[in-house]
Amino acid sequence: MQDLGLRQPRLEGEEYLSIIDEFIEAVLTRWPKAIVQFEDFQMKWAFKTLKCYRERFCMFNDDVQVTAGVALAGLLGTVREQG
Repeated sequence: MQDLGLRQPRLEGEEYLSIIDEFIEAVLTRWPKAIVQFEDFQMKWAFKTLKCYRERFCMFNDDVQVTAGVALAGLLGTVREQG
């Protein structure tokens, strides 16, 4: 069975943020109206990237915002059914 993934330590700190920044700039240059979804980012980066980029382009972090949205929808549906 073949191993999947790149077997090396994850980037950290400024090196990590630099790669993300380079990617975001490339996407916005090519597709200025793109919506960027961040998926499976480590929690330590999730809020930092949201804060850094949310004023510059349309984006969301699936792990943070969609999970909260689904939980809220469930609560609202329950309250509606309970009257």
